[in-house]
Amino acid sequence: MTHFSVEGLLAYRSFKAGSANAVIQRDAAPSKSSPGPQAVGSDTGVKVTLSPAATKISLLLKNESAGKASAAVGFDEFVESNHQQIKAQGKNADFLKEVPQDPSPERQVLAQQAANYLLSHHYGEEKLHSNRSAENPFAALDRVTLSKISFDDSGLFTTAERQVAFLEMTNRDLVHRNETYELSETLQRTDDSAPWFMVTSYLRDAQLLGSMSEGEKAWRNWPPATELEAFAASMLRNDPSREPTLPEYQNLNNQDNPILAYVVGKDGSGSWQNLAVEDLASDTMPLKLIQSLIEKSKTSQPEHPWLSLYLSIDSLSR
Repeated sequence: MTHFSVEGLLAYRSFKAGSANAVIQRDAAPSKSSPGPQAVGSDTGVKVTLSPAATKISLLLKNESAGKASAAVGFDEFVESNHQQIKAQGKNADFLKEVPQDPSPERQVLAQQAANYLLSHHYGEEKLHSNRSAENPFAALDRVTLSKISFDDSGLFTTAERQVAFLEMTNRDLVHRNETYELSETLQRTDDSAPWFMVTSYLRDAQLLGSMSEGEKAWRNWPPATELEAFAASMLRNDPSREPTLPEYQNLNNQDNPILAYVVGKDGSGSWQNLAVEDLASDTMPLKLIQSLIEKSKTSQPEHPWLSLYLSIDSLSR
């Protein structure tokens, strides 16, 4: 996957709905870490942590008000200020020293790793936490989760984590934008009976709207997805058979894996993961539940305690 420079990501972080243009990568950012998605491993010693913070985050992801609209206020200033601080101060930028609310060692590891990744991958700077990994802890998450983390101003995530989540999401968006543009070029060459650049752009953005938090929707201020789809349909003379199949967006909306947890490996590096209940119950994955707010799961439904835990979490969000 293309990796855009941090300057490019911030310059092209916002587009009007239906904008039909590609983004040219000029100067690639120095990369010292592998940004690819990481699967949950089965090595002994791997732990899935549903700590109080992680449990709250799972609730957050099921809550329609997550990433609330008010978080859009000042968001541009937020990401730009973080960028300018690192450019001016490097690893001495104050926001990089923030710690998460959850004091557990595993949660601290993830926050420190995010700060390291931000410095190393996007700015080519030396790590702030020399004893921590600089791998991307958010690489495995879907776009829905990244959007909610980016626009969550509750303090649940550190500023560095929100910045990393937003840059990761924006990089994927730009890759998808370019792939969609390439599709429209191909369509236009073979069939000039429709304005394919506009058709694919409106369909692309209608799809993206379904993966946005309320905060991101307020920040972008796009028309509803139904309106964008109607624009595209009108350009195709309302002939559904002509609607093109868009390129696949990498990990757009992973609804089948509703539990958010963080995984820490034997090497000390960690990552956030969207997990299914079946993964937690699997005998092939040695996992250890070390904390939980849901105490009643210990006694209810003993034949499937992981399912009981998830149902308890789910009931709290209603």
